[in-house]
Amino acid sequence: MKNMFLSALLLAAGLGLSGFFIGKGIADRDRGSRAISVKGLAERQVPATLAIWSIGYQGSGDDLVQLNDKLKSDTQSVLDFLTKKHGFDLADIAVQPPSFTDTQLIEREVDVPPPATRYIGYQSVLLRTVRIDAIKSTQADMSELIQKEVMLGTRSAPRFSFEELNEIKPAMIQEATKNARIAAEQFSKDSQTSLGKLRNASQGWFQVEDRDEATPEQKVVRVIVEVEYEVD
Repeated sequence: MKNMFLSALLLAAGLGLSGFFIGKGIADRDRGSRAISVKGLAERQVPATLAIWSIGYQGSGDDLVQLNDKLKSDTQSVLDFLTKKHGFDLADIAVQPPSFTDTQLIEREVDVPPPATRYIGYQSVLLRTVRIDAIKSTQADMSELIQKEVMLGTRSAPRFSFEELNEIKPAMIQEATKNARIAAEQFSKDSQTSLGKLRNASQGWFQVEDRDEATPEQKVVRVIVEVEYEVD
């Protein structure tokens, strides 16, 4: 009976050890598997689809009512310039409320003389349009407003944006993933290994920026994906 118990104990220990070695072998095999991580880039140049342009103008005077009337007149000049001269839709233009500053309320040193005029007024119109090509020709004609005695404020450049990113996302991700695969295959070839299955993939952020300072209406869209492959 004692021998049978001893034999059973040894058999159980043997099975336990064999299970340990099998498990260890699997764990070692998992730890021994190799992988490479590569990045793929996709880049496209696209035209902007939306322009936002704030045109500001200002005036000064000692009579607040007259100054307000001058800004109203300037506003009409700007609206006519945009709609009648350059064909922009009035629905795409928003007139911003005027703002006024009473210079007598501004603190100054005792020996500093007061400004030549009491009131300073500022107003602007905001143009939001998809007519990207018409923006530059309109900018070139801004001197026409000066001839109409519209005192333009600090030059505000139009801002251009690309609003159709979702339409090109799938194709760009596919292209970037394909480029990552090409890089992985080249790495595998150079290292004399065999490229295995895809283990992991992550999509980077899409980046949209101006092509250059001279042509902000042209955009460059980039995306980088990082993928991980097993290698044997």
